[in-house]
Amino acid sequence: MIGSVWNKWDLHLHSPLTNLSNNFGPSSLQEYARAIKSADLSLIGVTNYFYFKEDELEHVRAALKEIDAKTVALGNVEFRINQPNKDGEWINIHVIFSETITTKAVNELLSKFSVTNTTVDGKSIWCSEESFKTCGVDAGEIVIDPKALIKHLDANLVVGKDYMIAMCPNGYGGFQPDRKEGRSVAVALEIDKFSHIIFGRPRDRSFFLLTDRFENAIAKPVFNCSDAHAIGQIGEKYTWVKAKPNFQGLRQSIFEPSDRVQQTDDFIERSFIKPYFRKISVHGKIFDEGDIRFSDQELLLNPNMVAIIGGRGTGKSLLLDAVFSRLGNCQGTDRVRGVNVENLSITLNQGGVDGADIEFDNLTEDAYTYLHVSQGNIHSYSKDPISLSNEIKRMLGIRSISFDPVISQELIQILGSYRAFVEYWNAKDANGSPVNKPGYQNAIIEKNTQLISTLTNPQNQALIERYQANSSIINEKKAFTGRSSEILSEMTRTIGKLNERLVEYNGYRDTLTKVPYIITDQIVLGINLNNSSADAKILELSRDNEQIRAEFAKQGINQDISSLLHKITEYQYAINIAKDKLTEIDTKTKEYHKYVTRRGELGGEYNSYIENMRLDVDKAFGQLQQPNPEWNDEQNGLVQHILKDINIIGTTIFDIVKFYTGLERCINRGKFRGSAEKTTTEKLESTFCVRNKDDFFRLLAGQKIINIDETLISIEEFFWKDEYFNQGGRYELINFLFSPESMKLFLYVNAEFTYKAKPVNKLSVGQRGTFYVCLKLATDPFGSPFIFDQPEDDLDNEFIVTQLVPLFNTIKKYRQVIIVTHNANLVVNSDAEQVIVADNDGEIITYSSGALEDGDVRSGKGVKAKVCSILEGGHTAFERREKKYGI
Repeated sequence: MIGSVWNKWDLHLHSPLTNLSNNFGPSSLQEYARAIKSADLSLIGVTNYFYFKEDELEHVRAALKEIDAKTVALGNVEFRINQPNKDGEWINIHVIFSETITTKAVNELLSKFSVTNTTVDGKSIWCSEESFKTCGVDAGEIVIDPKALIKHLDANLVVGKDYMIAMCPNGYGGFQPDRKEGRSVAVALEIDKFSHIIFGRPRDRSFFLLTDRFENAIAKPVFNCSDAHAIGQIGEKYTWVKAKPNFQGLRQSIFEPSDRVQQTDDFIERSFIKPYFRKISVHGKIFDEGDIRFSDQELLLNPNMVAIIGGRGTGKSLLLDAVFSRLGNCQGTDRVRGVNVENLSITLNQGGVDGADIEFDNLTEDAYTYLHVSQGNIHSYSKDPISLSNEIKRMLGIRSISFDPVISQELIQILGSYRAFVEYWNAKDANGSPVNKPGYQNAIIEKNTQLISTLTNPQNQALIERYQANSSIINEKKAFTGRSSEILSEMTRTIGKLNERLVEYNGYRDTLTKVPYIITDQIVLGINLNNSSADAKILELSRDNEQIRAEFAKQGINQDISSLLHKITEYQYAINIAKDKLTEIDTKTKEYHKYVTRRGELGGEYNSYIENMRLDVDKAFGQLQQPNPEWNDEQNGLVQHILKDINIIGTTIFDIVKFYTGLERCINRGKFRGSAEKTTTEKLESTFCVRNKDDFFRLLAGQKIINIDETLISIEEFFWKDEYFNQGGRYELINFLFSPESMKLFLYVNAEFTYKAKPVNKLSVGQRGTFYVCLKLATDPFGSPFIFDQPEDDLDNEFIVTQLVPLFNTIKKYRQVIIVTHNANLVVNSDAEQVIVADNDGEIITYSSGALEDGDVRSGKGVKAKVCSILEGGHTAFERREKKYGI
């Protein structure tokens, strides 16, 4: 059974057998029944004045059954009380009887009650057709004393079980409910006090939901009724009621007069489209290992609130675990156990009048996102503040945005280039001399210049200088063509890869304009022309050098010309190479300084990244506190009510312990070995002087904050002190300090919160859980179903009683709520529309369901009896509610 659903009622509906104002004419009971069925009325109050015609209720029920109408008919006897309203009109009250009481029983009971009227000779007139005829009075003349009637009913029946009283505040036979003075006000108050429901207009709803109408007043449901006295009036007025169409359903409406009774067609649960799990079908083994299994069953689910109850080990949570095992696409929720149901099908209805069904079974792989809080899920978050912070950010819709990949890539390149320079700078020749230092290259130039000068004399000086100049240019040109070849090779590799990326890019669906590939023909042509020019010059100068050889002989210079020129060539080549090396060293040194500067700048970008993440938390929570223009006032009010005790801010965390722990792994610990005076961490802190985020970024920026022997130096200067590093050298420390992946370990943003003005370290686990659920609902309040497994295990009890119950009462209008619970208050006071009872018989799990109004505690039958027997405090929850409403 699906539990309580919305259906149309008309509790004040006369039949063709009515005693007064009968305008049905020749209409038969069959026509009457067809009109009721056509009007789609699920419950009617068959009304007559003072008594029913013989077997009237049974005749109406038979007529309805004959046409297969599912309408339930209650008896409604209308009385005029002996206190007229201000216009002299008699005020009417109604007594509505349970469907279990027959027409005969009602008439016999009333026939023993004397009306206010008496005979001419002062004798009593009894409230029956026979007495009225005997005494010669018309039903239209009769009035009664309402207190006497109630006393008579209470002596023979049980209020709330057998009957209840309805009052009419407006129209003929009524009084104005909201007048402030006059005799009718006193009459209204008295009738209001002893009545249970109201027959009124839609606009009377708000007045009778007020609890300050008089002292200790309770809210009462208003039923809009047709008061039909003719076939054509049937279906003109009715009331939507969310309850089983029977007397117990009517009784349930008294407990929830606002949420279960609607006087017009335009209310949230008819207009708001919400998807809901309509059906769950299960059969077979639940776990891969073990014998426990579901019986073959199909559970239809209520679209509003479903409460699953059962004793220990009955499998009440297994049904929700089965849903999660199939639709496990709930962010922030961990699977709690390895459920793998042999046969499982979940049907989701998309909502609305024509909502389509979507089936999720073992043959489909589609996922569906809904809100699922598993047993213990809250506890796992509430114990770990960092996990809770991450979950808060996820709930606020803050995505985990990586540090700018462009900056990261540039930083990687710079750190790689920096490392290459350090290795370049420290390079040594076979003798251990630093070949890439200016002094080394200047010494080569000086040495080879002196060697050339020893070979020069006045006789050969001009030719040698000419030969030397030619050789120098030839070396320069050859170096140029070598670099050209390197450029061509690098360009071929790079452009090839870029063009491959462009091929991929042009293949994207969104690339509406295709991008042309990079063509290097002109560049290659230019380089080749330059090389040809250089080669031509080399050839020209080489020929000139050959001419110099000839001129040596022609001038009669008596020397070993070949040996002389060979040595000059070698010495000049060495000079040229050294000069090129000096240029290279100067270029690389300048680049190195740029790397250091840019490294600090890029490292500082992480500060902006962190600050933006902090602001994201503040903005997201601020946005959550603003009214949503797409929601109605009730929805916005609900979310703001949930958030009223919550405050969330983004806080930048610089974890100094993690920072120095990580730093310690990157340096020579022997230099910072702990002593009796200072620990290793204290020595590191007194050296690096980083105590907070600002100090850290000053360090990265190259400011002189490191204290070495009372001298302040920069981090780059520290990197060149090899004695402070192990075999890995400075690079581990550089990566630790400058890599975003490393920084996030000790520098990050937490979403810190207070609940009821208390920080997280002052909250109990239950209060943390309460905060978690509040934020979970505030950030995802409406739409998809909400499944909550045993909320009482993780939540503060005060919150459950004072906030969760009324929250469920409101939120279930906008989303399906399914809970597993041991708490009777969550079932009874949240007015669950459907209660599912789990049972385990010999490792076979079965479920039965119904509405809260089903059954009777005394007989031990139905859902109500199960709630009382299974849930702790079940009897108390029902009794408190019944005592409050006097039934």
